[in-house]
Amino acid sequence: MTRTRYKATESEYPIFATGTCIDWLPLLKPDNTKQILIDTIINTQKVKQLKIYAIVIMHNHFHIIYSSCNPAKEIGNLKSFSARQIIQYYRNIGADNVLRKMQNACPEYRKDRTYKFWQEGYCPKQMYSLDVLAQKIDYIQWNPVRKGYVNDPCEWPWSSANPDFEIKIDMLEY
Repeated sequence: MTRTRYKATESEYPIFATGTCIDWLPLLKPDNTKQILIDTIINTQKVKQLKIYAIVIMHNHFHIIYSSCNPAKEIGNLKSFSARQIIQYYRNIGADNVLRKMQNACPEYRKDRTYKFWQEGYCPKQMYSLDVLAQKIDYIQWNPVRKGYVNDPCEWPWSSANPDFEIKIDMLEY
């Protein structure tokens, strides 16, 4: 997959984005990998003033609605740091078959790395209206229900719909 042609340039409007594991592999299925992504997001919130309005982490992707002074850079940093940490997790547990899949997905021209965790791009979509924003929040929160993982969005532990979710969810001011 090539880099996305979509751009989100206006930092005053929230952005809907998706991070997808290579080849839609369920690399985020283990709770430990989801926790690594959560910890990365929490750290990014603290250090980079990232505001998150909705998020869900699935087994092979995540959706997020966020804002930042530099939205493309922040999502890139988030994906880069979490990928390194999750790859290290798979190394530590000796998941050679998973590492081989990530290695095979890494393009030969990328001489700076051995593995590829995330697909290129993040398909940003700027949320200019409350109607579109509400629709995307609904889409995010009902994703685990549509997949059949839970019956109610509040039951999915890795979603902003869950009242016990670890990531701080910001209130949106339009």
